[in-house]
Parts: sequence; structure tokens; C-alpha cells
Amino acid sequence: MSIYRPQVDFALAWLLIIRALVKAIENEFHPVLVYNNQRNGMDEKLLERFNEPAWNYQVIRFLDAEGRDIIPRKDRVWTLGGVASRMMEALAAAGRPIPEYLNDLAKRG
Repeated sequence: MSIYRPQVDFALAWLLIIRALVKAIENEFHPVLVYNNQRNGMDEKLLERFNEPAWNYQVIRFLDAEGRDIIPRKDRVWTLGGVASRMMEALAAAGRPIPEYLNDLAKRG
């Protein structure tokens, strides 16, 4: 006898989708985390370099090897589709191929 649990299937599906997004981030980019609520050390220097205010909303920036924005800065991008779309935009602007699975993630919204 099998018991269908839609909540488990839904959660598993989202975990797989998020895993695919993490794979794209790790394969296509060099992720760096800068804390915007710590005013000391390297975090403070990077906030100043990129003119980011402390205690700001989360921002995902796409930079080239020289630290210049590949695409314009944008905050409040919090959805899976929004992040995937920005990743695609950055890859295209850098003249790099866009993996099909990333395109699929962007369509999921």
C-alpha cells in the first residue's frame, strides 16, 4: 500500500531546483559573500569600494575579473527565476554560453 504525500513531493522538487541553481552559480561564477552589516576588515573595504550601504537589502552583483559590473547593479532580486534571469543576462553580457538548465530555471519563476 502506497501513501501519496504531495507536501513531500513538492519539497523534494524544490530542493532539486535549488540544487540546480547552486550548481549553476558554482559552475559559471565565482561566488563571494560580503557581509553588509559588519564594519571592519575586508567586508568594510569591499562595501566602500562598491559604494554599498551598510544594512542594505541583499544584492547579487556580477563582476568581471577587474571588479567592474558586467550588468547594472540591482537589489531586491529574491526569486529563483529572478536570480536565474540575472545570471543569464550576465553570461550573455560577458559573451559566455548560457547553459540550457539555467534557461529552464529562469522559466520556473
